[in-house]
Parts: sequence; C-alpha cells; structure tokens
Amino acid sequence: MAYVQQSLIFHLLLTLWEGLRRAYAESGLGHLLARFTAWLSAKWERSFLVHLFYDESRFSQSWEFCLLRRVSEWVLNLPLRLMQWVYGKLQKLFDQSFFAALAFEAGRESFLAAGWFIALILAIPSKYWNNAYSLVLFALVLVMIFVGGMNAPSFRLSLRPIGPYVVLFFAAVAAAVPLSNYPRLSLRFLNYHIACFLAVLVLVSAVENSRQLLRAAGGLAMGILAAAGYGIYQGVVIGVEVNASFVDLTVNANMPGRVYSYFENPNALGELLLLGLPILVALVFGSRRWVSKLCAAGIFCVGAVCLGMTYCRASWVGLVAAALLYVFFWNRKLLPLCFAAGFAAIPLLPASILNRILTIGNLNDTSTASRFPQYAAALRLLAGEPVSGAGLGVDAVRQTVRIKTLYQGYAPFVHAHNTFLQVWLECGLLGLVTFVGAILSAVKSTARCVKHCPDTAARHMAIGGASAVAGAAVCGLADYLWTYPRIMFVFWFVFGLTLAAIKVCNLEAERV
Repeated sequence: MAYVQQSLIFHLLLTLWEGLRRAYAESGLGHLLARFTAWLSAKWERSFLVHLFYDESRFSQSWEFCLLRRVSEWVLNLPLRLMQWVYGKLQKLFDQSFFAALAFEAGRESFLAAGWFIALILAIPSKYWNNAYSLVLFALVLVMIFVGGMNAPSFRLSLRPIGPYVVLFFAAVAAAVPLSNYPRLSLRFLNYHIACFLAVLVLVSAVENSRQLLRAAGGLAMGILAAAGYGIYQGVVIGVEVNASFVDLTVNANMPGRVYSYFENPNALGELLLLGLPILVALVFGSRRWVSKLCAAGIFCVGAVCLGMTYCRASWVGLVAAALLYVFFWNRKLLPLCFAAGFAAIPLLPASILNRILTIGNLNDTSTASRFPQYAAALRLLAGEPVSGAGLGVDAVRQTVRIKTLYQGYAPFVHAHNTFLQVWLECGLLGLVTFVGAILSAVKSTARCVKHCPDTAARHMAIGGASAVAGAAVCGLADYLWTYPRIMFVFWFVFGLTLAAIKVCNLEAERV
C-alpha cells in the first residue's frame, strides 16, 4: 500500500483530483450551488421538520424510567446473576482454572462470534439451510456474553439502548401467537422472531467501541461476498434461464435470467444486498487501514454488480433511498451533486437494466398487476380484524384468507406483498405501530448522534445502518421483506448494528 501511495500514477491522480476540485470550487456553478445549499441548510435548521426529525419523543425519553424496562431487564439478567453468584462462591476455583480463564476471555469476544456466525448464516446454501441455525447460533452468543460477565459483578444486559419500540414490537410478536386464528401455525414463526431479538440484544450488549463494531460488521461483509460472488458466477459462468414466474416475458422480452445465488428467489438476494451495501460503504469510510477500505470497496462492487443482475426493482428503489439518506447524514451539501451524478449515470446503464427500470409502475406487467388483488385481500381481512390481525406467520394469514374467501386473484395468495401490511396482518395494530416507530426512532436517533459524534467508524456505521433500514422500509412498500426468515434475521442484525453504533457514538461524544 505504501508503494501505491508513493507511485507516480497515484500522485498524478491526486493532482488531477485536486485540480478538478479547485476548478469546481472557483467556478460559477460551484459558487451557485454553495449559495443554494447554504440557503437550504438555513431553511432546514429553522424549520419545524428539523425539530420533528431530531428531537427525541417523550415516549422514548420516558423509557429510561419505565417500569416495564426495569422488570424486563431484571428477568433477562436472572441467568447472569445466578452465574455471578456461582462465581462468587467458587472464585478461587475459577481463578485458578485455565479453561475458566479461556471461557471468560471468549465471552468478552462475543462480538466477534456474532460476526463469524452471520457470515456462516449467509454462506449456507438454501438446500442445507435450517431456520433453527440462527436461533441456536445467537443463543450461543448470548451464553458467551453471560460467561464473559460472570467475573464482572457490575455487568448487566440493558434494554435502554434498544428502545421501547423494538421491545414492544417483539412483545406484540409474542402476543400474536395466542391471539392467532391458528396458534399451531403461528408457533413455529415465534422461533424466527426470537432469533431476531437475540441478534439485536447481543449486538447492543457485546459491542462497546468502534473496533468491535467494525469486526462484527466485517462478518456481514464476508457473508455478502459469498452470496454476491456466487451470484455473479451463476449469471456469468453457469448461466440462468429466464423463469416466467420471476418476470413477465411480454414486458421484459429481452431481459436475461435473474440471478438468485444459492437463495430460492432473486428478490431475496436483492433484499440481502440492499441491507448489506450501505454497511459496506460505512466500512469503507470507517475503517482505519487502507487494506480494510480496499477490501470493503471491492466487496461493495461485487455486491452492486450482483444486485443489478437480480433485476429486483424494489431493491433498486430502496438502495437509491438508502444512498440519499446516507449522503444527507454524512454531508447534505453533496445532495445536489448526487442528484446530478445519478441522472447523468442513467444513459450509461445497460439496456436490460434501463428497460427493467422503465417497467416500474407499468400495470401491464403481471408482477405489478398481481399485487392489487393481494392488497385487496389483505385490506378485507384487516377490515374484519383490525386490532389483532390473523396471527403470527404467513401460514396463519394465508389460511384465514382462504377460509374466508377474501382473495379474488388468479395467482396463489402467498403474502400481502407489502411489509407493513403483512406486519399488521400478523402482529395486529400494536405490531404495526411499534414496527414503524422502531424504524423512525432508529433514523431519528442516528440524526441526533451524528450531529455530536466525531467522524469515527461508529458514526459511519450508524449512518450506514439507518440508511439500510430506511431503504429496506422503502423496498417493503412493494414487497414483503420477510418472506424468507433468513432475510428477516439479516434485517434485524443490521438493525442491531445500527443501535450498537448509536450507543458507541453517544459514548464517544461524552468523552470529547
């Protein structure tokens, strides 16, 4: 790397970049855009929206003193208190044991185990995958955290950084099982959500600084590399036949086959990449070493190419939203330049991708048209059960729609094709409100912390995580993100990274 930095080409490129930057800054266009962004920033800082966007709600502020949080934390920490009591009684035995010391040290590295496990989860092909893996692996991480806290009497798991919305959402998930129209069908889906809650809990509990945050996110990057790398290999070397169930051949006549890597559906791969690419950008900007930056940038390029080959329109739109939010948080003065660069890049896109973009909103596309009967069936169900919904899991919703004959489309009813509608159908009104509240709270918390946090890896990771979650929410307006529990787990893993990054940001701001 030192050789590259000292090479003639590197200095020529750096000189060229500096020259272009100065020319732009001194040009009329540069002055005009600088004045425009300054005016826009002044308007934004004085607007009502900035207070709505940045100020913490009273509900979130009351979480620190909430009895529900204290009782929940007391229950969560019962196993830890028992283990600390055992350590206190047998301290001499533990202190003299090599294996106990090894176990304690491994427990303090639980953030690294979380990174390794998410890489493993994303690297397993679908035919070998079992949804119990994520639950078992992250329950093991929780045990590691308990073991690491045995000889630290003051250590406790805390729900404070997680916030009330996430906790109440998972409470609504648990309540959706006994309230389900078909509790037996709903029960197995509870395990998937427990694994997701464990991912959030262990990340927020295990990560204490920027270095640990980067190493946990590095595991996600390796998983993205495995999935996206095989996707490109599948599309370029193996070849993918055009599947009529994935694309309308009349509207997309010349489109090649959509890659799906070792997942079952190209939309699932697209949603995975949508969640991972903003984290890779955060790794590029947040990593200290050039080798790490180049590795993250390389994986980002592999993931971006693979995302294009999925031809997943909802994920493309979600990624655009995530990119704009990332730039807004990082340096909103660059937004006009991003819009200009985006429009300039449109003619450079491959014809197949450009044609696919032009089909967005085309009602002649059966993929688009088939969604409306699904939406109608979902709304009919909600009209009859608006508070409780049908019950947790797509099976309970599908069975309710079938028994009540609410669906009038030609394709089978699988789910509502909208994440927010499906969450409402499965978890009731409380689930919908708390799910939306969790997303908005994460974005608002990121907005507050980036204003005061120094330019560190945690700051970029908070921005990347919030952008990924917001982009996924935009994508979720046109598709159900959690059709595959593995993608749902990745969503909550990224959510946990975001909350952990916000926690670290706040700690770093306090030290400044």
